[in-house]
Amino acid sequence: MTKKNIDTTTMGGRIQALRLQKGWSQEELGFYIGVNNKSVISFYEHDTRTVSIPVLQVLAKELGTSIDYLVNGTEAGGEEDPDIVMAIQLLKSLKTERGKKVALEHIRLVTMMEA
Repeated sequence: MTKKNIDTTTMGGRIQALRLQKGWSQEELGFYIGVNNKSVISFYEHDTRTVSIPVLQVLAKELGTSIDYLVNGTEAGGEEDPDIVMAIQLLKSLKTERGKKVALEHIRLVTMMEA
């Protein structure tokens, strides 16, 4: 099987690249996201069909990445440490500035201890 260059500057290219990294066929990805027709995945990968928000959410989850990466290509895709992602989500969920400052100070202290 010859490898072809995939244009990861497009959303379709990023979907295709992530699918291939997982070793999945278009049919398999379709199954995982609840699409029965593999041609729909081909349309997504060739940017000939718009991907709805609900489908984007499922695609991102199944491909181990974020919607932001799929749409904009601005994150590290599925390569980011899940603990870091969780820490960021927890920080974002804090309601007060005081809570955020306390949490960040704790993180700073831990990093100083490990240095």
